[in-house]
Amino acid sequence: MADTAIRVAFMRTQLPSLESALNAFKSSSSAFRVVRTVNPPQSNGASRPPKTLYILDSSFNPPSIAHLSLATSALRNPSPNDAQPFRFLLLLSTMNADKAPSPASFEHRLALMTLFAEDLTQELSGASSTSSNKSAPTPPAVSVPIDIGLTTAPYYSDKSAAIDSAESSPYPKGVKHVHLVGYDTLIRFTAPKYYKEYTPPLSALAPFFEAGHKLRVTQRPANPKDESSSEFGTADEQRGYLDRLRKGELESEGFKPEWAERLDMVPGDEGVGVSSTRARKAANRGDWDEVGKLLTPSVAGWVKELGLYKDDARGAKMA
Repeated sequence: MADTAIRVAFMRTQLPSLESALNAFKSSSSAFRVVRTVNPPQSNGASRPPKTLYILDSSFNPPSIAHLSLATSALRNPSPNDAQPFRFLLLLSTMNADKAPSPASFEHRLALMTLFAEDLTQELSGASSTSSNKSAPTPPAVSVPIDIGLTTAPYYSDKSAAIDSAESSPYPKGVKHVHLVGYDTLIRFTAPKYYKEYTPPLSALAPFFEAGHKLRVTQRPANPKDESSSEFGTADEQRGYLDRLRKGELESEGFKPEWAERLDMVPGDEGVGVSSTRARKAANRGDWDEVGKLLTPSVAGWVKELGLYKDDARGAKMA
C-alpha cells in the first residue's frame, strides 16, 4: 500500500510533463511516438535489440486486470516462434475507428498506462501477484522494457506500419509485432466493413501479414458478469472461427487462408473477461473493494485519488 501511495503521488507531479508530451505529439506530423519507458534496457540488463515487440493497444480507460492477464500470459508463455529478446509496448491511439476522440482525458490515460506498466513490472518480477490462487507455484521472473506510446493510426495494420516507419524509433528494422488482443478484436480486425476503400476489403491486411506481424488472440468465452461477452460464443465456437478462416471463409473478401497461421489463439487466463466498463461503473458508485479487484493496485489508487469516473460511469468526464 505504501508503494502504491508513493507511485500515485509521484505520478501527480508528472501530469504536466505527460500533457506536454501529448501536445507535442498532437502538433507534430508523427503517426507514432514513444513518450515514456518503464524498466528501460539499462535498468534491466537487456542490451540486445528486441526481435519481438508485444503490443497491447487499448483505450486504457482504465487499464484493468484483463490487460494484465493479456500481458503476463504473452511474456510468461510466449509462442515458440516468438524470438527473444522481447520488448513491450502499451499503445494509445488518439484516433479511434469507432468513437470520437476525447483529448481532455488522454493525459490521464497516459498516467494510468504508466502506473499500469509499473504494476506489470512488479508482477512480472514476482514481487506481487494479483492471482487469487495463492497456492499456485510462483512463475519465473521476467524483466522487459515497457514503452508508453501514442499513435494517430486507427487500425492495427496502420499502427504497425506507423511503428515500422517512425523516426527515432527505439525498435530495430525487422522486429516482429505481436498484437495482444481478445477474440472480440479479432472479429473487428477481420471485418470487411472497416476496409471499404480496398478491393477486396481485407486485402488491406496484406502488408501487415507479409511483414511477418501477428495477432495473439486470447479467447473470451461468455461471462455472465460481462454482458458484452455474450455475443462471442463458447471457446469451441471461437476456435471454429479461426478454423473457418484457415479454410478460406473470407477469401472472397481478400483474407488469404495462410494468414490464419499468423493468428495465435490461446485460452483466457483468470481476469481476462473483466471489462473497463465494469471498473468505471464500480468507481462511479464508489465501490472501492470492487475497483481493487478489477484494477491493478496503482491504477486503482489513481482512480480513487483523483475521483475518476465519479461523474460519468462511461468515463466521458475525467477529473
